[in-house]
Amino acid sequence: MLHYKFHQSNEHNQQLLIMLHGFISDQHSFDQHVQQFTSDMNVLTVDLPGHGKDQSNVEQLWDFDFICKQLGFTLENFSDYQLFLHGYSMGGRIALYYAMHGQVNLAGLILESTSPGIEEEEDRNERQLVDHARAKVLDIAGLEIFVNDWEKLPLFYTQYDLDKVSKKEIREMRLRQNPTRLAKALREYGTGQMPNLWPFLSQIQIPTCIIVGQLDGKFCKIAQRMIEAIPHVVLHQVENSGHTVHVEEMTEFDRIVLGFIHKEEQND
Repeated sequence: MLHYKFHQSNEHNQQLLIMLHGFISDQHSFDQHVQQFTSDMNVLTVDLPGHGKDQSNVEQLWDFDFICKQLGFTLENFSDYQLFLHGYSMGGRIALYYAMHGQVNLAGLILESTSPGIEEEEDRNERQLVDHARAKVLDIAGLEIFVNDWEKLPLFYTQYDLDKVSKKEIREMRLRQNPTRLAKALREYGTGQMPNLWPFLSQIQIPTCIIVGQLDGKFCKIAQRMIEAIPHVVLHQVENSGHTVHVEEMTEFDRIVLGFIHKEEQND
């Protein structure tokens, strides 16, 4: 079972939004959204293996099957709720895999800035080498040097315009992580280790909401391809946002998520 925190709604209802964070982060990524969401529904924020207060056994292989099962054990405690699973980036890859293989049924899926994996085996092997090299930096150079390099990745260039308080909070959260456990996470369920799910997207029969930032060109292209394959899907491209929509355009992110869940509640 994964470490989580249950945030009870101010209203008596049966909707539960589960939120999965990205790499080198934890459930506190969504602290500023919880108050808004709990005015309408219950929220479950989760720490994925190697992040936050997660206590997953380091002797275990943290592959996608392992994480899917652990998430399932967690969600079994809330099987009486109408479950909507959100995942951002790395968390989105877990959410997508769970939607296909998880044992507890979902009412809806929300994918933010994520991918169904790398299609070509050669490209996937190349990404594994990158993930292992980054893990080695964590092992040898330590967390602060890794974070300094991570923050310079082109993927996060739109975060440069965030206010100083937000940037400070994000950096402090990254620096709270355990470098040894982060390295294990990179090696065992980084992008290069994710199975290619592209051929199986049509199997997703639950309502799906895809969120991307218009300034995130790579993931906009991925999202456009995904909506052609997933049967019941809606795409939201958020203006003035890059990869981290829930950070860069918080109000619009909340509006999209709440609107999607309320619509599915009415359709139920």
